[in-house]
Amino acid sequence: MAIQLVVFDVDGTLTCHSSIWWRLHEHFGTEEEGRFYFDQYFSGAITYNEWAAFDAGLWKGRKLTEIHPVVESTKLVPGAKQTIHRLKEHGVKVAILSGGLDVLAYDVARKVGIEYVLTNRLLHEDGILSGSVEVNVGWAGKVIEIKRIADHFGVDLKEVAYVGDGRNDISVFNTVGLSIAFRAEDKEVAEAAMIKVQGDDLTDILQHII
Repeated sequence: MAIQLVVFDVDGTLTCHSSIWWRLHEHFGTEEEGRFYFDQYFSGAITYNEWAAFDAGLWKGRKLTEIHPVVESTKLVPGAKQTIHRLKEHGVKVAILSGGLDVLAYDVARKVGIEYVLTNRLLHEDGILSGSVEVNVGWAGKVIEIKRIADHFGVDLKEVAYVGDGRNDISVFNTVGLSIAFRAEDKEVAEAAMIKVQGDDLTDILQHII
């Protein structure tokens, strides 16, 4: 069955960088607290929604403009724009599914030419971070949200390709018609996908889709 829709992760897949959550911890100097909440979630002590709320709460009162340097310094992987252009040229639909944050995901989407984005929203009012987040994609929630995206475009999951690099992408790999591990963060991720693409040039995935 031909691929009709390609869904991309953002952090580490469309960009050269790690999680926007962690990059903001580094930017705001909240790494110690961020690591604590990270450990709390993975030990089962708190839920993902609680983890996200605790993280966002650390940045309450900061100006939204303070995030701009982090977003602006984000580098796309080589071939990102060309890959999206080629897919669209061939009539393949494209979308983003990210467990990151809208402040980055929408900027990346604009740069590469993707119109549909499903991610978490870092909430703010009058340019000030409120300390809250609207969770639309949980750490292990992508397997649920990929179905929502497929329904939006009116395609069967067997017609969907998903491109990701992290452990939170593995559940999606087992759901779609074609799974591609691009810049996989470890061996487990690479082995979980149908296709493993080595190197940093995103155009290398095209031969498996078009």
